[in-house]
This record gives sequence, C-alpha cells and structure tokens, in this order.
Amino acid sequence: MAQLPKGHPSYSVVHEFCQSDVLEHWKLCCDRGELLDGLKRHFRVWVPLVFGNSHDSAKEEHLAEKYLFRPMTEFMCGGNPEEVFSQLKNVDTPSQICGHVFKPGEPTYSCRDCANDPTCVFCIDCFQNSSHKQHRYRMNTSGGNGYCDCGDTEAWKVEPFCSLHSSSMEQNDQVNPVDLLPVDLANRASALFLASLQYAIDLLMWKQCVQLPGGLDPEETVPDIHHCMLFNDEVHSYDQVITTLQRAVDCSQREAIDYATIVDREGRSIVKSGTEQECEKAKEIIERNTSRHNSKPLKVLVMHNVVVAHQSFALKLIQWLQNIISKSDGLRRLFCLLSMNAPPKKDLCDAMEIDDVDAPASLMERVLLADTQLWKVVRVKIHQLLMAGALMDQECKKLFAGMFTKHYATLMKEFIQDDHYRSVSVTSISVQIFTVPTLARWLITEYNLLHVILQSFLTACKQKKDKDGRLCFDRNDRSPSFKRASYMLYDIKYALLARPVDPEDWSDALRTNFLNGVVSLLELLRVMQGMDGVTRQTGQHLEFEPEWEGAFNLQLKLEDTLVLFTRWCSMDKVVLIEAYKETLEALYHSYETSKKEKGKCEVAGHTTKSMKYDVSNQPISIHLPLTRFLAALHLHLEKFDLTFHSPELMTKKRLDPVDLLEPPLRAQVMIAQTQAGMWRRNGFALLNQIFFYHNVRCRGEMYDRDILMLQIVASLLNPNDFIVHLLNKFNLLHWAKPEYDIPGGQEDSVRQTVMLAEEFLNLLIILLEERYIPGVGSVTQQDVIKREIVHQLCIMPMAHSELAKGLPVDPNSETGMEDVVNEVAEFKKPSSTGKGKYDLKPEYYKMYCPYFYHYTKAEQSKSEEAQRKRKKQAGESQALPPPVPPPLTSQFAAIVNILHCDVMFHIFKMVLTRTAAQRSRSWSEAQFERILYIIGIALHEQKRAFKEGNTSYDFLTKAMKEDGLLSKLQCLVGNQNLNQDPSRDLLAWSLKQFAEVCTLKSEPVCLETLHSLASCTDQKTETERKRKAEMAAKRRARVMAQISKMQRNFIAENSELFDQTSTELKTVTSDMDLGVMVPPTFPVALGPHRSQANVTGPIQATCILCQEEQEISCSGKAMVLAAFVQRSTVLSQSRGKMLDKKDDYDPLFVPVDLFTGTHVSSCGHVMHHDCWQRYFDNVMNKERRRPLRFRQSFSYDIDKMEYLCPLCEGLSNTVIPIVPSLPSLYPAGNKKEVDLRFDDWLDGIEKTVQNSIKEAQDKESEDDFSLFQPCPISTITRMMAESVAKNFQLLWEYVYDDASGHFSEGMREMLKKFARDVYAFGLSVEPDDESPRVSILAWSTCAFTIQSVEQNLRGEGKSLFGSIPTRQADLIGSLVRFAAVCSQVMNPDMVKQNCVRLLSALIPCDSEKVNKGSPCLLDLDMFHFLTIVTMTLPSLYVDQQHCIVNTLPTGDLNNQHAMQLVVTAHIVQILLTFAWDTEESMDVESDSEGEALLKIYLQLQKTAGLTPEKVPSPYQLLQYVRSAVMPFLRCAAILYFHITGVSPPDELHDHFCTKEYEVLCRYLSLPVNMSELFESVGDITTALIKSWCSSKSLRDRLSANSEKIVRYPIVKNDLVPLPVDYSELINKVSTFTCPKSKDSDDSRAPTMCLVCGQMLCSQSYCCQKDLEGSSVGAATEHAYFCGAGTGVFLRVRDCQILLLAGKTKGCFLAPPYLDNYGETDQGLRRGNPLHLCEERYSHLKKLWFTHAIPETIAHNLEFNSSFTTIEWQNL
Repeated sequence: MAQLPKGHPSYSVVHEFCQSDVLEHWKLCCDRGELLDGLKRHFRVWVPLVFGNSHDSAKEEHLAEKYLFRPMTEFMCGGNPEEVFSQLKNVDTPSQICGHVFKPGEPTYSCRDCANDPTCVFCIDCFQNSSHKQHRYRMNTSGGNGYCDCGDTEAWKVEPFCSLHSSSMEQNDQVNPVDLLPVDLANRASALFLASLQYAIDLLMWKQCVQLPGGLDPEETVPDIHHCMLFNDEVHSYDQVITTLQRAVDCSQREAIDYATIVDREGRSIVKSGTEQECEKAKEIIERNTSRHNSKPLKVLVMHNVVVAHQSFALKLIQWLQNIISKSDGLRRLFCLLSMNAPPKKDLCDAMEIDDVDAPASLMERVLLADTQLWKVVRVKIHQLLMAGALMDQECKKLFAGMFTKHYATLMKEFIQDDHYRSVSVTSISVQIFTVPTLARWLITEYNLLHVILQSFLTACKQKKDKDGRLCFDRNDRSPSFKRASYMLYDIKYALLARPVDPEDWSDALRTNFLNGVVSLLELLRVMQGMDGVTRQTGQHLEFEPEWEGAFNLQLKLEDTLVLFTRWCSMDKVVLIEAYKETLEALYHSYETSKKEKGKCEVAGHTTKSMKYDVSNQPISIHLPLTRFLAALHLHLEKFDLTFHSPELMTKKRLDPVDLLEPPLRAQVMIAQTQAGMWRRNGFALLNQIFFYHNVRCRGEMYDRDILMLQIVASLLNPNDFIVHLLNKFNLLHWAKPEYDIPGGQEDSVRQTVMLAEEFLNLLIILLEERYIPGVGSVTQQDVIKREIVHQLCIMPMAHSELAKGLPVDPNSETGMEDVVNEVAEFKKPSSTGKGKYDLKPEYYKMYCPYFYHYTKAEQSKSEEAQRKRKKQAGESQALPPPVPPPLTSQFAAIVNILHCDVMFHIFKMVLTRTAAQRSRSWSEAQFERILYIIGIALHEQKRAFKEGNTSYDFLTKAMKEDGLLSKLQCLVGNQNLNQDPSRDLLAWSLKQFAEVCTLKSEPVCLETLHSLASCTDQKTETERKRKAEMAAKRRARVMAQISKMQRNFIAENSELFDQTSTELKTVTSDMDLGVMVPPTFPVALGPHRSQANVTGPIQATCILCQEEQEISCSGKAMVLAAFVQRSTVLSQSRGKMLDKKDDYDPLFVPVDLFTGTHVSSCGHVMHHDCWQRYFDNVMNKERRRPLRFRQSFSYDIDKMEYLCPLCEGLSNTVIPIVPSLPSLYPAGNKKEVDLRFDDWLDGIEKTVQNSIKEAQDKESEDDFSLFQPCPISTITRMMAESVAKNFQLLWEYVYDDASGHFSEGMREMLKKFARDVYAFGLSVEPDDESPRVSILAWSTCAFTIQSVEQNLRGEGKSLFGSIPTRQADLIGSLVRFAAVCSQVMNPDMVKQNCVRLLSALIPCDSEKVNKGSPCLLDLDMFHFLTIVTMTLPSLYVDQQHCIVNTLPTGDLNNQHAMQLVVTAHIVQILLTFAWDTEESMDVESDSEGEALLKIYLQLQKTAGLTPEKVPSPYQLLQYVRSAVMPFLRCAAILYFHITGVSPPDELHDHFCTKEYEVLCRYLSLPVNMSELFESVGDITTALIKSWCSSKSLRDRLSANSEKIVRYPIVKNDLVPLPVDYSELINKVSTFTCPKSKDSDDSRAPTMCLVCGQMLCSQSYCCQKDLEGSSVGAATEHAYFCGAGTGVFLRVRDCQILLLAGKTKGCFLAPPYLDNYGETDQGLRRGNPLHLCEERYSHLKKLWFTHAIPETIAHNLEFNSSFTTIEWQNL
C-alpha cells in the first residue's frame, strides 16, 4: 500500500493506491467492454495528483510511472512486462526496414548512383555499413519528420540493404505478426490501445477550458487554480512576445525569454497562475498588445488546473503508446489496425459528442483531421507515433496512404489557414507516402491522386485570379496562404517521380486517372498563360514597379512537375495522344480569337499572310506554359510514328502552326527590343523577368521550350513564310528592302533597327544550330551535358561548383555532370588554399559556338575574347566559325530548308551588298559576321547532304549562280569596311569551306578561283598584320625617344639637386634586421664581457599622414606606431579560469598558467603623435555625429577607443611611442666595469629586501604597497664587507641629469598614454594614471607578447631571429624599449616598491603578511619575473630628490646576476615538477653533466619532502631540463637583444640549428652546464635554494590534493582536433541537446568552441545569459570566459566558422572542410562529402594564436556589408 506524502501543495486528500486492486478492476471492466470507463475512474483521481501539483520533472515522471503507466503496462502484459516483451521480441520477424526516425540536424546520406529520388536516405549507421559508401553520395542534415529508408526495395535501384539489415531478406513476409501474439494479451492490448488512444485524443482536442469530458470530473473538490496559457504561432516575433509578457504578467526579461522559449519549442506555456480573474486580466493585455496594426492576436486561454493536468498526461500517453508498440511487430500491427479501422459507431460518437453522420471512420482519421487544432509538441508526438506505427508497417502504410489521400483536400485547406510551419503539420508526411513508387501509382489509380492535389491547388488559386481569369499576384498581399498552398506542387512532384517504365505497368484506370491529372494541370497552365503581361512605356517612365516575383516563384515550383508530366506522357502512346489533344484544345480556348487579324507581307517577291500584332505597342507576356507544354509533348511524337498532322491528333478545335508561332515569337521580339533599348521606361521589373527567363533555373521550361516551339513551327511551315513571319514580328520588313539604305529618317530609329536586325539574325542562328535536344537532333542527354560543359569552360576554367551552377538540374537534383566532365575536361587539383579547376581539353574547342543560346551577353563577350586570345597565342586564325551541327531528326529535318530558301538568299545578298557599299546606314559588322556564320552552317549542311546523297538540299547551286552569293563574297576580299581581323578571318574561312564543298561536287575551275581568293585573303591579312606591327614598333620608339630626351633635359636643368642626392640606402627602420656584419667574436649580451652594441645610427621614419620624414629621438617630435591591445587567454594552461576581481588583481606576480595576459599587435605604420591625435579626434567626432543606432554596425567601436589605421585599415585602439635604441640613450662613460660575485650580489639584494620590509613593519602600515619601502643603498653597504660594498655600490652608480628636455613633452605624453591604455584594456578597467598597477601592466604586456611570438615560432619550427616578419620585429623592439623607459615617467617610489615586492617572492623574509601575500615558487611565470626585474632593478636605489635619472637596463653585471637568479629558480621549478615518462627511457651512456643534474634533482626532491617513485636516467633528465628551459631562454634572448642591441649569433637565424641550447646559453652569459648554477656557489645561494624547496607553500602545492601543477616544457596551445570526415562531426552534434530544455530538445544551431571543444546552443533565446548588464547569446557569453571576449566557433549544421570579438562584432568564414574538388560547402547546400583540410585549419589556428581574430573581423565587416546587419551579441 503506497500513499502520497502529506502536506501536498494543491490537494489535501490523500488516496490509497493498491495496484493489484486497480488491475483487477480494469480486468472486470475489460470483460464487460467498458475499459475506458475503468481507466477514467482511475485517471480522475491520480492524474491531478501527479500532473497538477507543479512537481519537478523527475518527480513527476516517477509518480506517473508508478501510479499510471506501470499499472497499464502490467495490465496489458498480464504479468512482468520485461519478461513478456522479451518473449514477444523473440518471436518477431526482424524488420527489413531500418526505420530510424531522424532528429532535426541528424546527418542523412543519399546515394546519387542508386537512390530512386533525393528523398531516399540512409542513417549514418546503415550508410557506414553499406556498399554505397564507395559510391557518389550526398550528405545533408535532416529537418526531422523522416526516417531511414534502408531495407526499402522501392527506395533504391540496387543494394537496398546494409549489412545490419540484410539478414531479414529471406524471412517470410506473409506471416501476420498479430497472429503470433498470445490471444489473451492481444485482447487486453486491443481494449487498452483503443481506450487509451481515445482518451488521449479526447483530452488533446478538448475545447472546454474549465470542464472535463464525462467521467473525468474529480470525486472531491479541487483547488480553484487557473492558468493563463499562451499558445505559439509563426506570426509574432520573439521580441513581441517577450515585451508583451513583461507587461501582462509583470515578469523580468529573463523570465519572459524563458516563457517565449517554451512557447516556441513546445507550442504553449503557462505564463501566469492564480485566480480566474487574474488570468483573464493577463489574457486581455496579451491579446490587446498583440493585435495592433490589424494583426492576428496571440492565442491565449484561461484553463483550469485539472484540464491542464489531464492534457499533460494525454501527451505522455501518446509517448507511452509509441514506446509500447516498438516492443513488438505484433503490437505495432495491432495498434495500427485498431486505430485505422472503424470502432463501433456508438462508442466513437459518444466519445466525440457529435452526431453519427459527421463521425470520422476511425480514430486515425480523427487525429488527421484535428491536426491544426493541436499545439506544437502534441503534433510532433503524434507524427512520431504515426511514423513509428503506420509508416513502419507496409500493410498499414497502404491503408494510411489511402486515408491521407481521401482527406488531402481538407488537410491542405486547414494547413493553408494554419499558423504553424509545414514541419509540424501532418501534411509534411506526404513525402513519406507519395515517394513510394508502387504506393504513388496505386493512389493515382484508386484515389485519383494527381487530380485531387491539383484541384486542391486550383481552389487555393481562385483568390489570385484577375477579371480575365489569369493569376495575378499583388505585391501588397502579405498573406502566406498562397505560399503555403504551393507545398502541394511538391506533392505532385513526389507522386510523379517514379514513372511507369514497362507497358505492363500501365492499366486503363491508371491511364484514365493520369489523364485526369493532365487535364487539371492544363487548367492550372491556362490560368498562368499570359500572366504579368507588360506593355511598352513610351511617354514616361513606369511609376511603380509591377509585381513579378510571384509568377516566377510559381514557375520555379512547377519546373520539375512539368518535366515529370512530360516523361509520363512519353511512356505510353495512348496517354501521349490524349494529352497532346487536350493541350491543343486548351491552347485553342486560351487564344485571343478576337485579335487574329492577318495582313499580307511581302519580301523578295514572296507574299504571305501574317498576324497583325505590334509587340512594341500591345501587351506581351513572358509566361506561356501551355505553349511550352505542347512543345515538350511534340518532341515525343516521332517515337510513336506520329506527326502534327497525324489523324490521331486531329481535334475539332485546334490551332494552325502560325498561331502556335505567335506567343513564343512575341516574347523573343520583346527581348530583342529590350536589347535595342526600346523598353527602358519599363523599369527593372522587366529586366528581372528577362534575366530569370534566361537563367539556368527557369530556362529549361521557358526559354528552351520557346526555341523548341519556334523550331517545331519552322519544320511545319514553308521556310519563306516562316522567315517573313519573323521579319514581320521584328518589324524588319522595311529593313529587308534594298531602298531602306537610302539616307533619311531618324537616327535613333535606324540604330534600333540595326540592333533588331542583329537580334533577328541571332535568332535564326539559334533555330538552325541548337539541335542538342533529344528529339530535335540525333543526340543523347549526355551529348547535351557535354556541350553545356564545353561552352561554360570556353569562358574560363571553372571550379566544380561554378560549373555545376551553370548546368540545369533534373527532378532528382542531378546535373549529370560527373558522368561526362572527365571526358571533355581535365581537373587540375587545388593548391593548399585555392579551388581545383576544370580546363577544357584542346580537342573540344571545335565544339565552341559564339552564339550559344545559353550565353548571356556578358558570357558571350567573355567567351569570344578568351577564344580569340587562345587562337592568337597559338598563331591560328581568329575566326570563330560554326561547329558542325548534329543531324536533325526526321520530324525536324525541314528546318534546314530555311538555309536555301529565296527569302534567306535575299537577306544574304542584301547584307553582303551593304557590306561592300562605300557607305550604308543600316549595315553593321555584327550583321556581316552573323550572315557569314549562317552561310557556314549552310555549307556544313551541304557537305552532309552530299555525303548522304540528299539532292533536295542544294544550297551550293544557288550560291554559285552569276551575281550570286559566292560572287558577293569574293568581291568582299580586301574590302576596307572589314577592318577587324575576326571578320576577315571568318570571310577567309567561308571561302575555304566553299572550296571544300566544291571539291565534293568536283568543279575544278571554281576550285582554282576559290583557292586563289582564299590564299589571297590570307596573304593580305598577314601583310596587314605585319604592317600594323611595324607601325606600332615605330610609334613606341618615337615615344621612348621623346621621354629619354625630356629626362636628360630635366637632369641638366636641375643638376644641383641631383648632385646633392645620396645614392646610399637609409637605415632600415626595423631593429630586427640583422643583415649588418656580425662581430668576429661570439656575441655575448649580458655581463661585463658583453659585446659591443650594434648601433646603426639615427633611424629615419616617414609619417603616413603628413609624409614628412622624422628622426627617431626622445627629445624631438614623438613618432608612434598604430597598435591594438587586447586581453588574451591564448597561452592559458587553465582554460576557463577567469580574472574575477579585476580591481583587486595584482599583476606583479604573473601565474605560471598564464590564464590571462595582455597582448599587443601592430600593423607597423608610423605617424607623428600630433598627426595621429588629429586623425583620431576627427574619427571620434565623425562617429559621435552618427546616430547611435548605426554605430554598432561598423568594424570599430569608438567607445573602446578603436579606429582603423589610416593606411592599411588595420584595427587599432592605441599607439606605441617609438623610442630610439637603448644603447644610444646611455650616457657616455658613466659605467665602470665591476667585479662582484653572484653570491655577494645576492647578499646585497637579500639585505635590501629584508630591511625594506622590516622598515615598513616598523611603521605598522596595513597597506600592501606601503609594506615595501626600499631603504637607501648606504644602509645596505654598511652591512657588507668594505670591498664588496664598494663594488656593490658601483653597480648602482647613477649619473644625474638635470636637463629638463631629456624626453620631449610629446614623448612623455605618449609614454603615459600607452601605459594607461595597456592598463585599461589589459584589465578591462577604467584608466587610472595614479594606479601602481599601470607600470606593472606595461612590463607584463611586453613579456606576454614576447612569449606569444616565441611560442608561435617554436610551434612552426622556425628560427628565433630569422623568421620574425619586419612588422612584428618593429613591434617587439618598440615594446621592449617602451618597457625600459616607461619608468622615466612613473613615480620612482612605485617603481622601487614594485621591484622590492617582486624580489620578495624569491627572497625569504620573516614577515608573515609578506609571506602570505607572496605566491609559491611553482606558481610564478619566471619570464614575466625576469622582464619586470630587468626593467625595475636599475631604479632600486634611486634618490627621489632628483627627478631626471638615467635608470635604463643596460645588460651589465646587474642584469647578468638577475638572469642567473631567475634561471636558477626556473631550474628548481623544472626539477620539482618533473614527471618521468617510463616509455621514453633509453639506455644512453651518461655524462658528468647528467650525473650532476640527477644529484641536484634528488637533493631538491628530498628537501621538498618528495620521494620519487622511480629515478630517471641522467641522460633523460639532462634532455628534459634542456628542452624545458629552452622557451625561457629563447624569450630572454629576444628581450636582451632589444635592450642591449648586441646582435645574436648566426646560428639563431638557422631553422635547423642543432646547438640552439648551447648558443643561447653563451649569448646570455649562462653556463651550458646548468648544474653549475647549483654547484660551486656560495652559502647564500645554497640557503636560498633550500628555502625555496622547504617552504610550506611549496610543499602544500606539491601535495596530492593540490590544484593542477603546470609542468615543463609548457605545451603550445592549439585549437581542438577535428575529425577528418565531417559527417562524424554532424553525427556527434546530433546527440547534443539544448541544456535549458527539460525535455532534452535538440539545439537549433549547435556550435562548437574550437578553443576548448565545448558544444553550445547558439543563436537561440533559450540559452541567452546576462553579461555585464546585457543579454547575450551562448557563444558570446562563452567567448567572454573562454577567450577573454574573443571566440572561434564552428557552426556545425551551417558548416561555417564564426569569429567573435566582444559583444557586437563578428564574422563568418569558410570552414576548413573541403570536398574532393577543393571547395567549401557553407550551409551544406551541395552535400558533397567533406574532409578536413589541414592547411586551412592550420591557417585558422594561426589566426587565433597570433591574436589576429579582431583584425580579421574588422576587415570582413569593412568589406562585407551583409555582416553589419547581424546581431552578433545574440549568437
């Protein structure tokens, strides 16, 4: 007996629960057929208790399982459910279909070779275990609502099974799985399924908000709690909902965002709970605020708590049913049959509370018809139940398909009126049904599917018709209804994808119903015929641009459908005949019979009647789908021995060929007139229509079909009549008369006529030459694709994607390119960062046609230029003759008669006569070239006719008549009007072709004449070319002589100026340029024996703003470098560790993990400080004048003091003052060589530190800084021996300089500014000149930047000094010199205090407070320590009474001893943190150095209280110490080179230096044998080392429970490793769920941080967080903590890189994943397999490690305007 706990928040009554009693009661009810009533009695008690008390999700789930679902499961099983389900699974027949239901974003794979259509996909497991992995496949991400088709034999042409499902192929599919269920279990399951499903449907569809259905009212009084329930729609935005909720329910923005997120994800959410009045008030506010501007208000209901509880349970019940039926095939089949078969009429009607007449036939129908009444999450769960149930069982799928089709019209009507996306509508399941070939054909046969879909769409089109019955789209109509209705066109496509191939596939019923679909299609095409008609504007420009996009969007959606209808028709003669006749009749009815007036037209004595229709004055439409559909059908007539005039195709109402000619010809004429500039006043709408008419996406069913129809009519009409019709429509009848050339008329009209004549001839060429259409020419589809590829590559070499973009796709989204491209082109593999390119093979250039009809004007021009250039380089003729066209099929053979008809010959002669005329107003060279081109086609046809013995075609006889075509051509040889080489070459080619044709006819006299003419033409052409070349050479020689004379005169006139000009190079501005001569002795940078500094003399720099040269000096005008300072975590060894208390952070002791640092970068451009200040002020003033709402869109943020470099536009936020080389600043002769042992020096330092602290303790100050008051050097020397004291004092012998101008005011100002900026940006705090941390940040920034550069060089395997770019070298030099001199403008007391405080970390003292504040030795970064000590030590004993003091680091003995101290401490760090890797152990003969180090190692370990588990070998320890100390030595070498100016050894310029360690030690005055630092040293040094090892803080850090210890050498950070195959990444991400979702919903935009690898839910309101007072997305917030505001992310589903810098700036980059053609695929649009490109990823890694992310973002924002509109803070 179980009881709910007392004190329940909502229900005071505690009910007893006994499961056995419940099950017994349900069994009795089941026997009586009243199980639903029994369930309701149980539910009315326990459902409110479980789901109505606001339990947390875990507890609610536990209670629901205990009191509701477990009893139901045990009732159905009649025993232990686990045992029963196991038994049922054993008798199951393993399903041959995988059926894995895809989650949104999950990867899918479609085999391009074997899939029947693109919707057939594998899940990743099936794909990886199938043979299709070796085929051409396409990868994509699922949008959900689909399942894996593995095992579905109708989805794949071959190999439908993967190895995981192949074993089920031999199973017997005839066994009904229901028969395998135990009878009693089947009876109980039947009753339970029906009762539970009926209950769930009743509750989910329940419209009463306060009352419950009968039998569910609670037995006792329940608390009167109401909820204000807000429902989702796709009309209102997130922001609208959030703002409204804040007003209505008085919640915070964060709470409102959470509510909005739940509403968006689940479809509804409780936004307020309380009394009914309170909820009604909130509802009223929400509806009022969301119904403004005539918009539909948000749906809000006030619901009682118990109603909400029952609906929540009903939703869980749906999930429970899905889980149960997945346990057994028998249970699934049983559930599907029960839900789709009609239950007893009375029960159903009682449940629905409706009349018998209106009742649906089954529960499944009820679910289907109620889809739009349900909220989002319910729809999704029901769809999943359908897919897991009905769609997984072939028999049930067929039943469901019939039911779905039966109610298709109703479902689509409700979907059109719905306000939810298609993905959550039950209509989206159509793709799972209609794409099954046998199912689709069965639905067409039995349910008239095509007719049903098209009639449903036509019903939706009624509201879009105009008064003439045509579709008309309104730009101002923002209703989504028609857009939603367009989804039906996709359903038509799905149903037609698998056409009947064999004759036995056709049945009479299939023919009849398919033709019903054709009639419906023709009805749709009729309302589209003549859409968007336009009339030429002649008076004024069009006032408003007409709407044109709607018609083209409809056309685009119909493209595949029209192709598929044509294919179906082509498969059966009866169907083709009937479809052709129906189309002819539809065309007849749509034709404007009232305007069919005809008039006589005459050309060259030939008269015909032509339609009177002036294109330039009357309406023209580019939308002619009916005409084009007829043209498509006509192509297939020959296959069945039919022609246009066949008796089978005769109808009472049909158009003659001339009528068919009119619509497409009018469209061509309108386009030609547009090219001639006659339609300029019609605006861009017409230009856009013409563009898409020719575009590859539309041309297949628009332009190509129009050309085809013109070819059809040309094959049916008399050729003379056809040309006259064309001339008439082009309004060129007057042009075709000889007298037109007589001067007169307006020039504009003549110019337009000339251009129209060129377009007319162009159209003739297209009609004669474009035969690469199966059915027109004797070609295959592969030939068509080859020709397309050839012409694309004749423009230029192209990448795979560029080439594919220019090719049309079939209904399966394939171009067919891969099958033929390797035959015609050669693929040149990509370079490391570029794309691979296809180059056309030389033998295919002969296929080039300059008038190729798919070229745009620009492409035609480019291709001609490219081909002529190629021919010129090869020394060939520049003529571009027509290629030999393929032969025409029999039904189109008559087209060639155009070439030798009288009217065509008249046009030939007329144009050639005008060419020969001395002056002609109507001639153009383009006309002449086109005429020659047509003649070339005619000669090709004549050759073919001779070879085939075709005597009916006799172009040559007509051409060779006296004063005929040939004589006209001969007269043009050498004509002055032909002044272009291409025209002359084409003429020569034409004459040669005549000669070849004459050869075939054997006319020797003619041959001799033609050969002589052709050779004469060639000789004349060559002579002319030589003459022009000689003239050009002479002209160049004269010009060069004139220039030379002018130069000599200028030099003579300005001889004094040239005498003063120096020819020597100026000093290079980079201090890292080490091309100067190296001293013969080995260079040493530190100590008394240091080498001479390499002083190069004064350095000159040119200001990029004023272009003036300036010498770099401290006392002159200050010069500055543009620089960018940023916080950085790039070197962090503790990823995620944050700088929490910025105001209390002490930057003096930089932790060894470098969790944060300050980095400086620079573009290297130099300016005067005052020039820069003026420029910066102008930028600030300009931006402040800009409205605030526009500021964030720019690449720099003035609030953060950002600006762009005036020269390179590099992002900057400060300037670095350029200081002269430090050796040039040392006062001459002020330093004496001092001989002081390290131990004695250390003794003096220890005394200084200890006495300084003691003095502070005496003052009893609590301030940390006041604890350190450096005592005078005289105090220290009194404690030392006299000889030691003297030498110690000499180390700090200062030369006081009272000259006030040592640093100019500008230089001091810039020094302070840069220090201030580094402090402010480095710690993200407000600037404060008085803060003691300002100088510390300046020094540590220098150290961090050097470390970053060194790590980058080391990671790339580059030399230390030979590989740093000049820009970076200048930056480091400027930084080091700044760090060295910045103490000159700081408070000297603070500098001294910082020095003492820093030294106190290594010098033991008795002060408890100091020891407590000092970090452990293991936690100190020693290079930062070295840098700060180097910069501050010279000021340790400065007398504050003197203001100008030379306290610069010089590399003297002081620096040498400081270096030794720090290196010793670093070696101790290395030895104490040494972790021995036993795998690396090797037997090598030990040496004395290794033995000494091992001894020191053991001693240190012992002193620290450690006992090594295993002792390393001396050799291993030696190698480890050297490798561990190398990064420090390399950094120190960079630092001291810039301080001392001593050139480093040549070996440090070598990438492959094998003795780098030894060279560095010698350069830095360190012993090569590091053990010497511990041996032969004084007692003070030994005691100091011992104090380090024995300190309590160090022992605590080495303890087992301590935090992670950083070990050496520190490994260079890198971006996370990525899998080679991108699909692995997608699959990994598909399991990622939104962390804020209680139901583990998938993230919409899963984003991976490439720095740490964490997955984030980006670009979603659900995961927004508050950051510094503003709401930001997950990626922005993560970048703040992981990368100090800078982030590098991979948006996995979009396959693109996201870079972020701060809250408001970011950009997208191409991902490092490439396909086999070297191309990226952002958005996975192409779907090619992607693999990681290491070169690209390395480039991205370098961007990140070199701190170039902000600069990269700035450049992208500058040059990509689309990025400025993105709200980066929300990502």
